[in-house]
Amino acid sequence: MALAQPKTLLDHPSRALPWFRGITLATAICTFGLVILGGVVRVTDSGLGCPDWPLCYGGLLPPLESKAIIEFSHRVVASLLVGPLILVTVGMAWISYRRVPWVVIPATVALILLIVQALLGGSTVVNDLPGPVISAHLAVGEALLACLILLTVVAFRGPLLIAFSRIIGGQKDRLPLLLLAATVSIYALLISGSIVTTSGATFACADWPLCQGEMFPEDRLPNIHMGHRFLVVIFGLFVMYSLMRGSRKGRWPKYIRILSMGVGAMLVAQVMIGAGTIWLTFPQEFRALHLGAGTAVWGGIAVLTLLIFTLNPTFGNPSPGNPKPDTKKAPPDEEPANA
Repeated sequence: MALAQPKTLLDHPSRALPWFRGITLATAICTFGLVILGGVVRVTDSGLGCPDWPLCYGGLLPPLESKAIIEFSHRVVASLLVGPLILVTVGMAWISYRRVPWVVIPATVALILLIVQALLGGSTVVNDLPGPVISAHLAVGEALLACLILLTVVAFRGPLLIAFSRIIGGQKDRLPLLLLAATVSIYALLISGSIVTTSGATFACADWPLCQGEMFPEDRLPNIHMGHRFLVVIFGLFVMYSLMRGSRKGRWPKYIRILSMGVGAMLVAQVMIGAGTIWLTFPQEFRALHLGAGTAVWGGIAVLTLLIFTLNPTFGNPSPGNPKPDTKKAPPDEEPANA
């Protein structure tokens, strides 16, 4: 069921207030950077670089030690940059667009996720980094990023149109539904990868694509690691199929096709980075890059899916009074007989 259509400037996205567009875009970009920085904290084992919270070793500034500085930097970006940006975005949404469900609802959800994320961040430190809490921290962070991307898309393109297919050439194309399922698949892969890390299964398989020369190892940690790889194969193939549907020339707008190809390329790169991480015996730089690429794929497919839901359900259909011209040309050797 579609939300009520707004009766404000967002009825005409080109007249949306520039500052609202700018703040939503800046907030989404900074949140993306914060998620990447959180990945650096994980791969460098800096989660307890500051063993207390919200202070660091009882002080406002960290000691001159690398892990403490990395962890403290993550806290500073979260509390002094991303947090205030989200609060400003939510305030703008409530003040200027409180009658627009597609703005005020995601903004409110983003505020709730921000509070939950802060509490989980503190809990991970106070409770000595329990695995389930770390995974939940990542899951909420990625959900917060998607929520802010939704706000940005609405600010630039207007409200989403909830229809799981689009009519093109008189036929239904269910690419919106496929991309929505693909987005959920990528999110599941992110959580699966987080479970591999928090369970200590990252180093359980020292070769690729097999694990210790086996496809189905017997021990628990190698099984967790290989389970993530199997999900990558299953979900990855489905996501690539969906993206190939979106890149079909002449069927979707150019920006949809380009974004589909870009996300597909990032997904392939992400898989190869994961393989390279194992082949090179798990260097920190590659592990951080693997996490960063995963978040980039998540952000990219979220943007793509939301954009396709802003298209009119019948955007590909010619109007009755203006039929689509026949662009097919006769082959050169098929000259009219009476020419």
